[in-house]
Amino acid sequence: MTNESSELPDSQENQPAETSPASSQTHRPEPAHQNDQSLGTETPADEKANPLDLLKPAPGYIVTPVLIWLNVGIFLLMAFTGVNVLKPAGEALIRWGANYSPLTLDGQPWRLLSSCFLHIGIIHLLFNMYALTQIGFVIESVLGSRRFIVVYIMAGLLGSVVSLWWHDVVLGAGASGAIFGLYGVFFALLTTDWLEAETRRSLLRSVLVFMGYNLLFGLQSGIDNAAHIGGLIAGVLFGYAYYFAALHPQRRGSPIGWPMFVPAALILIVTGVVYKTTTNPFGDYERLMNRFGALEKEAMSVFQLPRNTPAAEVAKAINEQGIPAWKQASAVLDEADKLELPDDYRRRNQLLRQYSTLRINSFTLLGRSLADTTHRYDKQIEAYDQRIRTILNELKKKR
Repeated sequence: MTNESSELPDSQENQPAETSPASSQTHRPEPAHQNDQSLGTETPADEKANPLDLLKPAPGYIVTPVLIWLNVGIFLLMAFTGVNVLKPAGEALIRWGANYSPLTLDGQPWRLLSSCFLHIGIIHLLFNMYALTQIGFVIESVLGSRRFIVVYIMAGLLGSVVSLWWHDVVLGAGASGAIFGLYGVFFALLTTDWLEAETRRSLLRSVLVFMGYNLLFGLQSGIDNAAHIGGLIAGVLFGYAYYFAALHPQRRGSPIGWPMFVPAALILIVTGVVYKTTTNPFGDYERLMNRFGALEKEAMSVFQLPRNTPAAEVAKAINEQGIPAWKQASAVLDEADKLELPDDYRRRNQLLRQYSTLRINSFTLLGRSLADTTHRYDKQIEAYDQRIRTILNELKKKR
């Protein structure tokens, strides 16, 4: 669902495998209560002989195709606005609502859900939507449309939250956490007496292969297994809750009671606790960098004085405006050093400190040169400027 990115913002999330435990129509389990509409287990209209029928809403199969078209529609809107369809830039994903921890934890919790409907390229989208059609066709017929959408959203939410909690910094997008939640429901039900033993074992093997393959594949860099595991846990909780509330032999035929609300309440509580207790040094760092940028602009504005400004006035502006601004910028970097940040951020801060120091030295000599109306500092100033250009190039590489 979400994808890890400690080196922002170019990581890509795991895409579910092309095979799915729900791909065989002959193995589709019958709902436990086909005639009990209160359980939401109405069956989809007929077997889907044409694969394209999986994209069309039908009685008992409404939410899955709507989710598919919603994901596809958002992707098309992104492409229409110029987002790269093969490898979207991190900045573009952030604009569209990706789960970016510095912003998510900085008063934008809605990103925990909006990120579940974004995808990192068309291949990512196609794999996820294929997996969704396969498992959605099964699980929506079992749970009913209303419970299905609750499970989907809650699994996606927990996947985002676990990712936020696990990683130092994350930039994530994708539906895999929610999809893993649906497989989690199926897995939980297949470990009960819901189906005949032989059918149950066959389907359980397929589910385990799917989950095992994707989790192992997710061990590689740039794939967010934390989100997958979070979604899977949510699905397992809902699966067992639904079994004991509706499918257990002692409960069959009875109205579904409060147990179905327990997983949702638990997930919302966990979300609130994680969101409130997770520190956000990255948000603080972003604010400090904005302050640093404003001070840099203020310092460099001394070079925007009119061309006919006397040298003495320029020297005065450098000494009274430029150098103090650079010293304040260095103090901002002191604050940034106190934050608990990954090594990449600390290395960037070191480069910025070198940059600020060189600027102070260059400005000091330039002010003296203008005040003395001499050129005796020109070589030193040029040496400083060369080192400044080198550091700026290094900083560009780390963006």
